[in-house]
Amino acid sequence: MIDKQFFISSCDDMELGIKRNSKLEYRLSSPQNPKAIFFIIGGFGTNTDLRMMDFTRKQIASKFGVAAVNVLYHCFCCRRNDLEQQYSAQIAILEEDKANLIKLCQDVGLPYANLTSTEALKFIEESIQKEKKKGNLAKDFRINTLTHTLLPPNEEYQNYGIMAALDHINVLKHL
Repeated sequence: MIDKQFFISSCDDMELGIKRNSKLEYRLSSPQNPKAIFFIIGGFGTNTDLRMMDFTRKQIASKFGVAAVNVLYHCFCCRRNDLEQQYSAQIAILEEDKANLIKLCQDVGLPYANLTSTEALKFIEESIQKEKKKGNLAKDFRINTLTHTLLPPNEEYQNYGIMAALDHINVLKHL
């Protein structure tokens, strides 16, 4: 059974004029003489733990005698992966998120002058726990308005699947 990982050149986003700055990764599991090529397209959140993706691909290749392929397509890594950071989106606080944080801090009486990093999230959580212990906040107080943005690695972005579809075509050409 062949089980390999490949990094290939793919296309730039010609529509938006954005140059791709990373290689396209795909993983292949296949017997020596496969009956067919079978693409397994991971859905939203598949990147949170790639072990399941790898297991599924290997099982399909083995059970059905096909070349099973996973493409880690453009913007595939749109969720957090605590096991493999290179496949993880990063938490960012953008301007609209900052406005929500400031409102939350104002509502519970916390200082909010330096809310420029993800450390602000930890600070707010710790401060709320302290205020609960002091009795200044109800024990069942919950944050309902907190937002943050997940930024995929490699300066990737959502573009309605156009680049993802092209990535699958480029992998098929590479096979």
